[in-house]
Amino acid sequence: MSTTSLILLYLAAALAISSLPMFRVYFSLCNTLIEKIIHVLAVIATREGKSNKIKLYKNGSGETTNIVNSKIQKVMIVYIGYTGTLLLAMGLFYLLSFNKFHWVIYFFIALMVISLLLWIRNLFGILWALSFVALLAVPLYFRNELVIMHISIFLSSLILIQAIINAFQVIRQSFRTEGKQGALAKIARIPAVICGIALLGQSLYAAYFIFNEVLNFKAAMIRFELLEIIQIMEKFIT
Repeated sequence: MSTTSLILLYLAAALAISSLPMFRVYFSLCNTLIEKIIHVLAVIATREGKSNKIKLYKNGSGETTNIVNSKIQKVMIVYIGYTGTLLLAMGLFYLLSFNKFHWVIYFFIALMVISLLLWIRNLFGILWALSFVALLAVPLYFRNELVIMHISIFLSSLILIQAIINAFQVIRQSFRTEGKQGALAKIARIPAVICGIALLGQSLYAAYFIFNEVLNFKAAMIRFELLEIIQIMEKFIT
């Protein structure tokens, strides 16, 4: 089976897992951590706020302890968090297109280790990160190339799917009557549905870019269709 076909399967698997409570929380924390790390780095880059702690929770959410006075900077930091995960997903799929499966695993292990050393400061977050590192280290230790390939494709697919789901969640929150809107809409005083649509459009464009520019999905589909035609012709001939 080709890498493109595997990616399609794992995108579907990532979407299915995102609807299962236990697995959803465990794997969505990976996306949450990436988003919060981007928040931390963005705050550090502004040099006007302090943020050096990340807390991850059992419901799949997380938070950073930061102090930023400017509302505009808060908006930018939250937006960069959403956008950064998309850019990361594009980078991961770029590695997959060159069959650099080990690099994807190394990236996630390095991300977890650095986060444990510098930012994660609550017990649940620490235990989760350690378990994730152990999960990724096992196939590397046993040099199981097949498992490494499948895990790397799954994690890359998960990051992309979670980014799209987050955009849908912002839209959904905008229709709630409880007055609880997404962080971006709260800070900027912009209707959450507008923020969600913008993020969703951005996410879908990223998915389109990945399949058409990085993975050359159209060419892969043409080859698949030609193969099917050839197989059908062979059946008729024989």
